[in-house]
Amino acid sequence: MRGTTGKTRTLIHLLSFIAYLIICLQSPAAGSQQPAQNSTDPKPQSEWLSFTPETASFSVLMPVAPSERTKNGKNGIKVHTYTAKAGRTEYQLVWLTNVPQGILDRSSLKVLFPRGLEEILKSAREFGSKDLVTTHEANITLNGHQGRESIMQSASATIEAKGFIEGYDFITLAVLHPKDESSAADSKRFLDSLSLPAFKLAGSTIGVDDVGASTDAANQVDARPIPLNRPRPNYTEEARKNGIQGVVRLRALVGTDGVVKDTRFVTHLPDGLDQEAVLAVRQMRFKPAMKTGRPVPFWVMLEVEFNIRKRAR
Repeated sequence: MRGTTGKTRTLIHLLSFIAYLIICLQSPAAGSQQPAQNSTDPKPQSEWLSFTPETASFSVLMPVAPSERTKNGKNGIKVHTYTAKAGRTEYQLVWLTNVPQGILDRSSLKVLFPRGLEEILKSAREFGSKDLVTTHEANITLNGHQGRESIMQSASATIEAKGFIEGYDFITLAVLHPKDESSAADSKRFLDSLSLPAFKLAGSTIGVDDVGASTDAANQVDARPIPLNRPRPNYTEEARKNGIQGVVRLRALVGTDGVVKDTRFVTHLPDGLDQEAVLAVRQMRFKPAMKTGRPVPFWVMLEVEFNIRKRAR
């Protein structure tokens, strides 16, 4: 009996050990638990796209590739609208080109900025926001370009927008988003992403071939010159000593090879800064103006800024 009892105990111990091994094998390893823990983590923010319209000298960031619409506006102005939607938020870039020189001054912001907001306001009405009220509006600048910003709100939506004069163009960035969504960071990212050139490029109203050409001829090109580099003008010691700052405005004739062939001063600065402005412009290279598929000479208006704080070494 004692031998039988001993064998029984041994068998029980063996079965218990086998059961323990089975439990261990069925239990997940510590390392295998990690994916389950991470499955609830938020996905990383998607990369935004850098977007530059064809023939434009500026760029912006957008969450997705935008759709494009172009129409002819009043006074010969062309309206290019680029729209991108992410969820319930709509991003708009409105580019007004061929703006007449007669309205391109600071007072024109009161005219051009509302025109740049027409499409986003239309979207807001379709969204159901008809009671928008302006809660903020102010004049701003970006890299020397005059601009304006505003915030409009209704019970359900918000529109944040910025617009800038760039040469003979006007650029508006606007975001429409529901007030109940935390999209302020994305809105700011879009509005702050606008990159404008240090030199202000504009299609000249002087002409295409020479200084005596008509204004209408300048508007007949299919694409105006686009700067490919941004040479930094030198600051003369005399100008720095005398505290001379400001902007030299001049017209430059861009040849069919993209090289500046001639310059004409519009405004001046003393102490050798005029000459330094010309030297900097002469170093610029452009994608030439195009007409019916062929490069053509074209006059552009350039502004060269001299700022002691920026140029100091």
